[in-house]
Amino acid sequence: MKSIIALLVAVFILSGCQKAGEPAGTDSVLVVLAGSELKDIEPLLPKIEAATGIRLQMNYAGSLDAVEKLQSGEAVDMAWLASNRYAMLVPAVKSRIVASERTMLTPVVLGLKQSKADELHWTDNPKVSWKDIADAANQGKFTFAMSNPASSNTGFSALLGLAAALSGKGDALEEKDIDAKRLASFFKAQRLTAGSSGWLADAYLKEQDKVDGLINYASTLRLMNQAPGLNEKLVLIYPEDGIVTADYPVMLVNPARQDAYNKLVAYLRGVEFQQLMAQSTLRRPVNPDVIVADSSEATRVELAFPAKLAVVDAILTAFDHHLRRPTDSTFVLDQSGSMSGERIEGLKAAMAGLSGADTSISGRFSQFRNRERIFLLPFSDSVGTTERFDMGDDAQSNQTTLNTLSARVNSLQAGGGTAIFSSAQQAYTESAKRRRSDPARFYSIVLLTDGLNNNGIDVNEFAKWYKLLPDEDRGIKIFPVIFGEANQDELKQLSDLTGGRTFDSRKSNLSAIFKEIRGYQ
Repeated sequence: MKSIIALLVAVFILSGCQKAGEPAGTDSVLVVLAGSELKDIEPLLPKIEAATGIRLQMNYAGSLDAVEKLQSGEAVDMAWLASNRYAMLVPAVKSRIVASERTMLTPVVLGLKQSKADELHWTDNPKVSWKDIADAANQGKFTFAMSNPASSNTGFSALLGLAAALSGKGDALEEKDIDAKRLASFFKAQRLTAGSSGWLADAYLKEQDKVDGLINYASTLRLMNQAPGLNEKLVLIYPEDGIVTADYPVMLVNPARQDAYNKLVAYLRGVEFQQLMAQSTLRRPVNPDVIVADSSEATRVELAFPAKLAVVDAILTAFDHHLRRPTDSTFVLDQSGSMSGERIEGLKAAMAGLSGADTSISGRFSQFRNRERIFLLPFSDSVGTTERFDMGDDAQSNQTTLNTLSARVNSLQAGGGTAIFSSAQQAYTESAKRRRSDPARFYSIVLLTDGLNNNGIDVNEFAKWYKLLPDEDRGIKIFPVIFGEANQDELKQLSDLTGGRTFDSRKSNLSAIFKEIRGYQ
């Protein structure tokens, strides 16, 4: 018994003696802050471990969220993102990057249905420019899907690439060069948004009869062309005035893991991994010894990236508040008795963040936007009354609106039962009515509940009702947030039915979930 106690004491003492700069992981583990796009590398992780003896612990985050985590000093060994261009403009992040090596390549381009590309004479046409694309979009000649620039690298790259190309400059963009009018005309043709490039591709396959194409990674578009569910081949349009290429740099953050990093980089850039990666993801290798069938991307013009953080932030801010299609966002909020205490306080804090209380990088670009219509529908054992809050273009007026919105959210009191699906039905009915009279908006419904439905209609009755709706009233996406003891299967049924996505706040804090949802609104 004494020997066991001595052993435990020794372990405790040793565990408490870890010095600053020592590994975030164990000797054989590297903790990696990874872009969500890298989930397609997971099947190759066992190969990496077998070849190097290093296991990668992948912690996924969106583009700006990852930068924010690095800025805040989150303990990781490495970062592996689609691009580090934005990160290297943030001084606190740049100072943490000890080394960086590219691992694979794929540009962000437009994929257009074959029939539409033929109609526009863009098939096998190397002379198509971003200006041509913007003009055609403005004239209503095609529609497209694109991920949110504040949430996904594909949307971020497309926006900055388009801004750079339309400026007519050959060097780094300045704020005065942003052609806001032309950018806004381009986004008039957007019909689908998303918080990630992978979800966007899946959503396009489900809604391909409603949209002509999408902006995404060239590798993703080529994979989509192999999908059995695709009705019409996508023609990849590489604008002649330039593209933005994701190069997936693997960045050393923890200098104590330099040896493991060097070993990992040698394998990732070696022939074996590069071949496996190119075959499974259709990205282009960085190793010149690996030959791929189509190497034409290597000869494309690369657009200059803005050299100042202020320029990038100005473009993202302009997109949110002035360039993109305005949004209509309904928040259906559970205030039943089970939400009392910390739960309803967490809800209030999450909504406060969207109203401006969160001043972090990701917080700033997930706040309620100019021109947005916001609706609150609280519920308990019965459906509450929907309240409307309008955001305009005037900062002072908008602040007054946000103050009123915050006061209303802070007045929510927990009590009563839970009428989940009757409330969702009411929110949907009202949203569909508004969409009929104002179709030039993105419509979405966020549903947060922490319990089981015990009042009103059930999920099957909602599904039956939804399927009887006329075609023009379907497709408003519901994004349920699973909280507490909520029924995950029922809420997923709701999101699947409407084309939305379920978020699980039990795996992340509610404020982070609400910020993530904003990428889909």
